[in-house]
Amino acid sequence: MVRKADRGQGKFTVLTNAARLAAHTINITDNPRIFSPDHARSTETIVYLAKDIYHKARVANMIRLDGPDAQDNLKERRRLQNAAIDECDQLLSEIQIAKLLFHLKTRKVKFWGEMVVEVKAELRAWRDSDASRLRTGRR
Repeated sequence: MVRKADRGQGKFTVLTNAARLAAHTINITDNPRIFSPDHARSTETIVYLAKDIYHKARVANMIRLDGPDAQDNLKERRRLQNAAIDECDQLLSEIQIAKLLFHLKTRKVKFWGEMVVEVKAELRAWRDSDASRLRTGRR
């Protein structure tokens, strides 16, 4: 048995945090006191990116890395992980633009941005862990 303090973060942490990010993004963009309904088109991209990060992480998680197709599966899983990482960067850009456009409070932007940065770091760690596992033959 591994002590809780000695455990690493699992891939489910990534999925949980990506889902939390998507939910937070939807909640904040649906708030008419923060985002004016007149600018719904501006918020569509923000919501799409947050939901797509979660979706790509879920699909990547369903790809198995064992069996004869392990290398091909790793490439597809890595493609999805990289796409989600890229979308984290895009979401951070959109949040910065929204801060200027909607005069968002720095405190809100900081919290939201930190959520994105955390998911991005977890996606990178997961991607690197997959590559390391296959390189060393662990499945």
